[in-house]
Amino acid sequence: MTKMKNAERLNRIAPSGIRQLFSRAQGIPGVISLGIGQPNIPTPNGLIDSVVRLIKGGDNYYSPTPGTKTFREGVAEQNKRDYNLDYDPNTQVLATASGCEALYCALMAFVDPGDEVLIPDPSFLTYPRQAILAGGVPVWMKPTKELKIDTSNLQEYISDRSKVIILNFPSNPTGEIMTAAELKPIVDLAVDNDLIILTDEVYEKCIFTDDNHIRVSNLNGAYERTLLLNSFSKTLCVPGWRLGYAAGPKEMISQMIKMHSFIVANAPTAQQNAIGDFINTSEFDEFTKKLRDTLKERMIKIVKGFNSINGVSCRKPEGSFYAFPRVTFHKDYTTSNELSEEIFEKQKIVLVPGTEFGPSGEGHLRASFGSISLNQIDEVMQRLKEL
Repeated sequence: MTKMKNAERLNRIAPSGIRQLFSRAQGIPGVISLGIGQPNIPTPNGLIDSVVRLIKGGDNYYSPTPGTKTFREGVAEQNKRDYNLDYDPNTQVLATASGCEALYCALMAFVDPGDEVLIPDPSFLTYPRQAILAGGVPVWMKPTKELKIDTSNLQEYISDRSKVIILNFPSNPTGEIMTAAELKPIVDLAVDNDLIILTDEVYEKCIFTDDNHIRVSNLNGAYERTLLLNSFSKTLCVPGWRLGYAAGPKEMISQMIKMHSFIVANAPTAQQNAIGDFINTSEFDEFTKKLRDTLKERMIKIVKGFNSINGVSCRKPEGSFYAFPRVTFHKDYTTSNELSEEIFEKQKIVLVPGTEFGPSGEGHLRASFGSISLNQIDEVMQRLKEL
């Protein structure tokens, strides 16, 4: 047998605990999974009809590397419509095969070996892993007690190798948002230290407060150094379509296009055209309102349920579709990982250990309520009380 040694870079990253739990839960009778981050609300009929029509009509071939004209113009129009933000669809928008690919292209385009990437603690587990794959060094930014970025001493994270700062609000895993005033010191830090801002805003339509979503690119000083990374997996309930985009200064987008061309060549063509036509319609607006209302109803119920369990406390998430209950006073708590495993083995419930998302995740479990019903939430809480 041939002796093969994997690339050293893979030894520096851990596999996705979320995906491992997802795989383990497959085919086990009675399992209720609050692990994977996807919504189960049916995809809009008009969007499905559109993509079927396009595929049957022959829209099954390569698109231009930056994306189809329809998609890029649709994205630019939506950003203008919703945020009064101007992007030239010809030079400032890139269609990507998911938000994750947008992030990967950005990091690979701008991070050199040894460059430091500032990341909120806790945050989506992909961020530090992709930073490491790009040769970068993750630098965790400490949280407040509300699990937002603590901006009281941001300068402590800066060195002569600081290059990129990643933001993600509403947050995965905490569900927290940050206001324009709260984000201002972070943007100022980026301006003062010439950092690139990567802002992952995939949960922009999943906000449960009366606040409007903050486009980081709109904040004073941010536009010329910010890459907006987005995806339609959550917004339109199409995670299997793998379609997202990046938008930002043309000088930055052009470098991402170079990287993108050697990763996937182009994003899926029919999906681009279907979504590009759909996102500025009244059906899109109606669907995203339904999405938000459905998720908010689940959020209220799951938070109430967690707070009814001895030793568990849960803040009300302001957005996304995740709850991040604190479990340090639960009778069976030793570590987040061990409690997650015990819950899975004894009660057939998938909850992700908080440490998957950063050091500050210890003492927490992440629960996705994107794909469970109200009745399933009741069943989850009953099983947890029987633990």
